[in-house]
Amino acid sequence: SLPDETGNVLEWTGREAGDLLKGSPLERMAYQMVTDVKQGIKEITKLTKTHPNAYYVTEPRLRWAFSLLFSRVVRLTSRNRQLALIPWADMLNHQPDVRSYIDWDDKENAVVFRGDRDYNIGDEVFVSYGPRSSGDLLLTYGFVPSTATDPEIEKVDLRLVLDGYDPYAGVKKAALKQYGLDSAWTFPLQLNRYPAGLIEYASFLSFRPQSDEEVDFYAKQLFGPTERRAIPKEVSQSGRELIKQECFNALSRYRGTVESDRLMLEEQEVISQKSIMSQDKRPAAAAAVRLRERAILRKTRDVIDKTGNVVLDLLRRNPFQDLFNQY
Repeated sequence: SLPDETGNVLEWTGREAGDLLKGSPLERMAYQMVTDVKQGIKEITKLTKTHPNAYYVTEPRLRWAFSLLFSRVVRLTSRNRQLALIPWADMLNHQPDVRSYIDWDDKENAVVFRGDRDYNIGDEVFVSYGPRSSGDLLLTYGFVPSTATDPEIEKVDLRLVLDGYDPYAGVKKAALKQYGLDSAWTFPLQLNRYPAGLIEYASFLSFRPQSDEEVDFYAKQLFGPTERRAIPKEVSQSGRELIKQECFNALSRYRGTVESDRLMLEEQEVISQKSIMSQDKRPAAAAAVRLRERAILRKTRDVIDKTGNVVLDLLRRNPFQDLFNQY
């Protein structure tokens, strides 16, 4: 039978989302998910209002249906990421270190799952829902892995926005558009690597040109053909300083402190569990996500303006070890 609750963000109250996700980029994502579903419910209600069973199509039931859909839909990679609902897949739970996926098999002419390890009789069989960050898992599926077993898949979005008071803002905006970019762009930061284009984009936003021609010149240098790209040291440094400042700003927006989030996880005694379930431990699940996002922002802040061996040393150091210990 289908569950009454999944724990994903559609079941949260507006106050819970605003409180538990305050400062996190997930707050924006949660708002967008809820807004999109509200619009979908409105359209469905409109289309079914003359149906004999329209009385059954209520907002709570539709919201429940969307919640189940989000938490159970599977993307079949070999069929161009086609969406599918697979009833038997409900019996498989996610585990971060598993590398087996549900997919279509042409030879079998069916959806199949093949384990990536040996299981004994009576063992629970796990699947991977994909390389999803803790935040993605919380919003969509309603749980968070209790341990940061694979920090490489964790991410936090950093949004960079062109300064409207920049005297060349209009010219920069036009130049960005020419290369398929907007005046605001979101980059998924990860623990030990920078997303493609981050340094170039930040450098373009932050540098102070002396003419329209200089704007066009640097746009070509930064966003033109890869083999011709070159970032002058002073321009690159201004971009790195912008990223560092935005990391500071992002960290300052979070609810509470790192210490309070760590204390919550200790008090709730969730570390021995494989997952922190949103239905039962929603504040703890959100605290785990905040800790992991902050770790990435702190790492980026500390490394972004360093060069040479200092960068390598910092990149090799894993702040998850300091932040979580066994969490």
